Amino acid sequence: MRIFRLDHTDPEQAATICEVLVAAYTVEARLIGVTDFAPLRRTAEDIAAAPSTFFGSSADGRLVAVAELEELGKEAVNIASFAVLPAVFRRGIGLRLLRHVLEAVGSARVTVSTASANQPAIALYEKEGFAISRRWEIEGIDMVTLARRIDR
Repeated sequence: MRIFRLDHTDPEQAATICEVLVAAYTVEARLIGVTDFAPLRRTAEDIAAAPSTFFGSSADGRLVAVAELEELGKEAVNIASFAVLPAVFRRGIGLRLLRHVLEAVGSARVTVSTASANQPAIALYEKEGFAISRRWEIEGIDMVTLARRIDR
């Protein structure tokens, strides 16, 4: 497995990123019990235009996981998207990608949001020192924001 920075501005790479996101967010939508899920409305064009940094994980020559980071100033980063292809769930790929991202951002404050019903994601983030810092709702979905504790 290899982790690397993605050129999301390349239309072909943006389309591949979109495929991974759609596959993973389709599973999440089912898990949380919704049919209209905002992340599934995102297009390859939206991804190509994003002012974000993308990292990817590949296995057997194909992209299997994606992390999208939004810089929120010099000392804060938000994980805007984090997805693993369902075909490779539970193989440690997400954990390795998350650890790579956390190493890349160093001591910056890191936040991430997910549906409160997405217990596998919450468990992954908590394993790496995140704790729920906020509960909120959007489009009828109960959400949580987790923040990484810097004092680990």
